[in-house]
Amino acid sequence: MPQSDIVETLEMVSKAKTREEKRQILKDRENFATKAILQLNYHPDVKWKIPKGAPPYTPNENQADASLHYEVKKLDYYVDPSPHNLPMLRREAMFVQLLERLTPKDAKLLIDMKDKKISYKGLSYKLVRDTWPDLLPEIEEEKSESKSKEAVVEE
Repeated sequence: MPQSDIVETLEMVSKAKTREEKRQILKDRENFATKAILQLNYHPDVKWKIPKGAPPYTPNENQADASLHYEVKKLDYYVDPSPHNLPMLRREAMFVQLLERLTPKDAKLLIDMKDKKISYKGLSYKLVRDTWPDLLPEIEEEKSESKSKEAVVEE
C-alpha cells in the first residue's frame, strides 16, 4: 500500500469538522513519517541545529527527487543531540540539498516543522497526544489542571 501523503493528511485534518474526525484521519493515514514529523514539531525536548527560518534554496519545480517518507529517516542529522558529528556549514548545506530534492509543499512543511510552526486548523499538541499518547510527553498544563482538580476535591 502506498504511503499517505503527509501534507495531504494534514490538509484533510484541517478540513475535518470534529475533533474525532481529525483523530480518525490521523489514525487511518498513520505512518512512520507523519508521526515523526508531528513529534519533531511538537516534542518540547527536540532542539534543532539549523537556524530558524527558510534558508536560501531553489524550490524543486520538477517531480520530486525524494520522498519525505524516505528522507524523514535522515532528520537526525539536524537535531540535538545528533549521532552525526558534522560542522555547522556542512549540516546547513545538507539541509538545503534536502529541501531542493522535495516538492515545494514538502519543503515548506519541513521548514515549518524545524521552526516548530506547523499550522493547520485543528492540528495541535493535544490532538496529536490524544491520537498517539506515547508520541509526546504530558505537558505541564495538563499536569497542573489535574492537580488543581485533585486539590478542589480534597477541600
